[in-house]
Amino acid sequence: MDIAIIGAGFCGLAIAWHLLHPVSAFPHLNVHLFDSKGIGGGASGIAAGLLHPYAGAHAKLNWRGEEGLQATLELLTAASQALGRPVTANNRGILRLALNQQQEADFRQCAARHPFQTEWLDSSACQALVPGCARAPGLWIKGGITVYSFSYLQGLWHACAKRGATLVKRKIHSLKELEYVDLIIVATGAETLQLPELASLPLKQVKGQILEFSWPENRAPLACPLNSHVYLLMTETGRSCLVGATYEKEYPHPFIDVKTAQREILPRAFELFPPLKEASLLNCYAGVRLAGPQHCPLLKHLSSSQWALIGMGSKGLLYHALYAKELVERTVNSL
Repeated sequence: MDIAIIGAGFCGLAIAWHLLHPVSAFPHLNVHLFDSKGIGGGASGIAAGLLHPYAGAHAKLNWRGEEGLQATLELLTAASQALGRPVTANNRGILRLALNQQQEADFRQCAARHPFQTEWLDSSACQALVPGCARAPGLWIKGGITVYSFSYLQGLWHACAKRGATLVKRKIHSLKELEYVDLIIVATGAETLQLPELASLPLKQVKGQILEFSWPENRAPLACPLNSHVYLLMTETGRSCLVGATYEKEYPHPFIDVKTAQREILPRAFELFPPLKEASLLNCYAGVRLAGPQHCPLLKHLSSSQWALIGMGSKGLLYHALYAKELVERTVNSL
């Protein structure tokens, strides 16, 4: 059976992994991933990698958030084993600082509702955890994980390749180009709406940009990521940090626009962590993601031999593994 997966980001690789899992109902599969940019060449490859089930402005427990977390943990383990090294930071935990009254109310409520997974910290405790951060209280997400997204994708690809998956670096302009295969699964990002068969789907495009700064030599690396109106976390090397992201609903082009990124990110970043003013800008990254209706992923049966898993928005890391597994289960049942 020949299966074509369009897209080699979080969703595409997760689908491939679940299709090729030893307990798969298909013992003989040819799984081909099509992506013109290669593994993690799109928005997934530059994702910040903050994994926890309390994403969103109000820090509410995301719908099916705990399920999504557990499903992603399974794939993180597979990727680490395939790559031969961890694809996550050693330290657990994410600190969400409350920089206004609304955040304080929301974060306090989260801590009260989920006392085993989260904790409310006063300003002094936050300073002790991350010296130099804004003098404010915050929500400590105890099990929060920092995922090195590009390494994770590389590891997951190695795991899929070991099971026989192949990569075709080619842009697909229409699903008709793949009519020769038995099953087509669309798992693309911004390019989804360029496919004529999916152009009318209710998806919204959002451009996000991230800035990378050198880490001040006189400061120890952050003990955990910071998150408020923007996020700040160390890169895998420990010698630089990522700060983001913009949320651009209207943009003239999908490419890097450093001035816009600096204008939207820096004031909030300096408020979150004032010592960042000492750092030098190294790079800027840009990507466009799709958001589904009501900010929920879209798992859609397009035809008897065509499926789509798209519209992850900013929660791709949390939901991709869970929805990929469900898509594979539904695919098996429909064939």
